[in-house]
Amino acid sequence: MNKIFRLTYRILVSSMDLNTIGFFIMMPVGYLIIMGLMMGSIVPYMYYNGLKISYITFIAPGIVADQILIGGSLAGWILWQDKRIGMLEQVFSMPYTRFDYLIGNLISMIVVTFAGAMVMTFVAIPFISLKISIFGLFLIIIFLVLGTFIFGSIMLALGAVVKSNQIFNLVSNIVFFIVTFASSVFYPLTSDTPILLKIIAEVNPLTYVVDGIRSAYLNQIGVNDLYDFLILLALSFVFMTIATISYRKIKLSATV
Repeated sequence: MNKIFRLTYRILVSSMDLNTIGFFIMMPVGYLIIMGLMMGSIVPYMYYNGLKISYITFIAPGIVADQILIGGSLAGWILWQDKRIGMLEQVFSMPYTRFDYLIGNLISMIVVTFAGAMVMTFVAIPFISLKISIFGLFLIIIFLVLGTFIFGSIMLALGAVVKSNQIFNLVSNIVFFIVTFASSVFYPLTSDTPILLKIIAEVNPLTYVVDGIRSAYLNQIGVNDLYDFLILLALSFVFMTIATISYRKIKLSATV
């Protein structure tokens, strides 16, 4: 366990420079404040599950849920960088196994995700009315963990198979863009939503994370959240299996 914590610490320290921290914090805060206030002046209120809320109250849970993409991107980026510069071989030449590295990477994802979610929640408090119950808080934690595992696994698999920095950046940015904007982060899915966007949103795991966290924030937890949980649980197993297989196939000069 001590070896895993050492690797987790190393991953966090090596990746969290001032520019990275600024980007991870400022971009979501910008989404929350700028879009929330500007769109809020156009859409003064809206209805969610029969509850009348402000627009910024609607998007705040979505911005919190979006932190899973940041945590997931970190995992894939670290693996890709370590593979590219030969750091993986150096790590595995010491008393660390592939399992230690993988678990350390997963823990670092969770740390980054929860840190970002806490920052976003504190920033949002002056603008929204929170109605989170103890069960709702537990639900938020579960949805954040499952969402981080899903998107972290996707990025880990990408980092394991790509051989070009440009390809990794291109694919990860496209995934980030599509997943964020083709979901229920910024707008509700209704019968008026264009059919193509609605289909993409309904197969997008982020939509289920957002819906679950939004229900918890507004204390509107219902049976649909159970369905969201089961879908995310199944997807997390699928994508983590894919990521593990891809990770195990990374070729090193020494047998590890």
